[in-house]
Amino acid sequence: MEKLTIDTYENNSFSSIIQSGAFVAAINPTSFSISYKTFQNTDQAAGSPNTNVKYEKSLAPSLQIEFLFDATGVTDINSGNTLVNKISKLKKLSKNVNGGNAVTEQIKKFYEATGEFVGPLHKPRNVVLRWGASLPPGSSSKAAFEYKGMLTDLTIDYKLFDSEGKPLRATAKATFTESISPELMEKLVKTSSPDLTHKRTVQDGDTLPLMTKGIYGDSKYYLEVAKLNGLINFRQLKPGSELYFPPIEKIS
Repeated sequence: MEKLTIDTYENNSFSSIIQSGAFVAAINPTSFSISYKTFQNTDQAAGSPNTNVKYEKSLAPSLQIEFLFDATGVTDINSGNTLVNKISKLKKLSKNVNGGNAVTEQIKKFYEATGEFVGPLHKPRNVVLRWGASLPPGSSSKAAFEYKGMLTDLTIDYKLFDSEGKPLRATAKATFTESISPELMEKLVKTSSPDLTHKRTVQDGDTLPLMTKGIYGDSKYYLEVAKLNGLINFRQLKPGSELYFPPIEKIS
């Protein structure tokens, strides 16, 4: 399975990369969550039985994800099937644990990539978290999951220690907030415009009506899209295949 990686950038235009793979998770997270928040004005007029809810603003989406840093060797030990392999790994891990600070080093590397203040930048690095298999050429993302932002909150819980008090296991609960420059956002908005021709790679679980709605904001054009792409059975899309979505005026 692909490991979750973090690439670092100078700013939120994500045009100047500092380091690719600045941090690679030794153990993939088991889950993550993304929070969306909107503010509504719910002031109610005097004497009115109903509330006229008016939209005010939306906060940038935030990503909550938990990392596990482990130096006990549990995952490495259990990856082998033979007793000889397990004993060999135990000896190596014991030496590493007693002679170094594996957990501390992992946390240090994570924080250097995500939260450390960088003098020349006058701020921490902007980051891109990527997780999952690489997508086919032509896809807008390099991985199945991609998130651009900055670390805004980090809590580290130390769980287990050796006889010398060195940490053997810790979890880091991290929150990243989406941070994209106005220029990049404008490009993304233009790229998603229904007035342009789009090429999309079919992912596992995609349906033509949903893909059509994602481009045009309405699924009613999916039959026209099926015809233009020569789809005989549009109910069973083949993952990895390419579909074209022309401007609305060309299909309406």
